[in-house]
Amino acid sequence: MANRSGRGTLCIRSTRVFKESTVSRLAFFLCSLPAVLSAAEPKVVDFDDPLPFGQSPVDYLGEKTSDPVARLDRQLAGGKRTLKSVPGRGYLDSVLKSLDVPVSSQLLVYSKTAVNQRLITPKTPRAIYFNDAVSVAWVPGTAELELSAVDPHKGAMFYVLKQPEASLGAPPRFHRKSSCLACHIGRTTLSVPGGIVRSFLVESSGKPLEGYSRVTGTTPIRNRWGGWYVTGQLGPVTHMGNLVNREENRRHRGEASFRASLSRLDGLVDLTAYLSPHSDLIAHLILDHQLHGQNLITRVAYEHRLGRRSDVEDRLMRYLLGAESPRWSARISGVAGFAKWYQQQGPRAGDGRSLRQLDLSDRLFRHGLSPLVYSPQLAAMPEAPRGRLGRRLQEVLSGRPAGGLERLLSATQRAAVRDILAATGEDLPPEWRMSPRR
Repeated sequence: MANRSGRGTLCIRSTRVFKESTVSRLAFFLCSLPAVLSAAEPKVVDFDDPLPFGQSPVDYLGEKTSDPVARLDRQLAGGKRTLKSVPGRGYLDSVLKSLDVPVSSQLLVYSKTAVNQRLITPKTPRAIYFNDAVSVAWVPGTAELELSAVDPHKGAMFYVLKQPEASLGAPPRFHRKSSCLACHIGRTTLSVPGGIVRSFLVESSGKPLEGYSRVTGTTPIRNRWGGWYVTGQLGPVTHMGNLVNREENRRHRGEASFRASLSRLDGLVDLTAYLSPHSDLIAHLILDHQLHGQNLITRVAYEHRLGRRSDVEDRLMRYLLGAESPRWSARISGVAGFAKWYQQQGPRAGDGRSLRQLDLSDRLFRHGLSPLVYSPQLAAMPEAPRGRLGRRLQEVLSGRPAGGLERLLSATQRAAVRDILAATGEDLPPEWRMSPRR
């Protein structure tokens, strides 16, 4: 997973030359694989082995989708919604508002690990905005916005929206972009269509030099955010962000805290066109956690539907419980207001407690269970694996033996999580609901 050498980890070249015809051949090959699967005995596989995602019952490349971007596109087609253009940013502002994506989620990445390599530099980074189900990417001068959205049954879907200057007067519409799978399905995504976060030190142009090809919520903080800007107060916590050339990389090796805590990005970025002067620390932590968690959920569902079985269910349960999540020694904080926005989202118990409450003194989530349990993906997971996972969570929260997972939460945490889940049961799959404590 982690490769600091920089060799054999990048797919950025392929994102430039990957043609739609290649995707068509790939889809034909996948759909031609045997569709008859053994219902009695799933095939044993590793948790990131390739899967035949193009065939039924997954049918990833089929037209039917139910993600937020697809719903917005249907509203545009029916004349129920419109998008307005803003000089310099095109449809960006309107898209964020239409999809309920907060500006405070802005993250700025300057490593050339995306299709807009010509436009991306440390002075003009690519901006990514996100919420629970949607990510929107934009860079100044781009001809199109890039979006990913989570379909509860299929996983991550990828779209583009041509900016007004490139659309030749045509009304705005979102278009599926299968070529994104050149990078967005592989071992870094557990071989399902999913999101990716990488961490690469760069030279002054933004060209990646060395780093890590997969960052998740379990990656040590010191190995994260190479090629990304980070704003916030981290105290003694160190990371690889905010380093924009070889000289600064060398300085970082001898002085790990160099440029670790920044309040704004003035002087490093031309902020004129951007919606925020920040690339918020808390938004980074949430995105890292969220994308890999979504990939795990997708992998569990795919394996069941395709008659495969690995240890991914155990990996998902451990991930939701923060088994390998990093800890830190002093309180950290963001500066863009994202933490406030995130914690205000539901669901919430009557006393105000929520799984979205952040700790930040030494870990991410206060109550120790990820709010991904409320994901529409989890609700749409096939009943068998969803039930197995739900029963295991019941064991953990009751303190019964659960392969050591019961020791991850203190008795106080287990009681708090049970209370929160009992009060928010209508937002959970049936197997994950808890009875109120007596």
